[in-house]
Amino acid sequence: MSSFSTIVTKILDGDGVERTVESAEGTALMRRVAADSIVLLKNTNALLPLNPNTIKTIAIVGGNAKAVVLSGGGSAALKPSYFVSPYDGIVAMLPQGVDVLYSEGASST
Repeated sequence: MSSFSTIVTKILDGDGVERTVESAEGTALMRRVAADSIVLLKNTNALLPLNPNTIKTIAIVGGNAKAVVLSGGGSAALKPSYFVSPYDGIVAMLPQGVDVLYSEGASST
C-alpha cells in the first residue's frame, strides 16, 4: 500500500488523529473549484442596489436559503440565542406587498 493510500485509509476510517493533508494537486484543484464558482454581476443600467420600493416580486432560490446551518460539528458547534435563515432575513426586510417565490432549485444530491 502506498503512503498516500495509508493516509487516506487512516483519515476515512478515523484513527483519531487530526491532520491536514496538503498536496500541490489538491491546492490546484481547490483554487480551480473556487475560481469556477465565482459569480460576477454586471451592474448594467445601475440596477444594483435594488430599490425595495419598486420590487413587486422576488425569487429566492436554493435549498440552503431556508436551512439552519450554523457551523461544523464537534468543537465548532454553536448554540446561538437566535437564528435567522437567509430566506427569513430577506423576507423580513422586504416592504409589505412584495410577492416572494421560493424554489429549492437544483438538488445537491
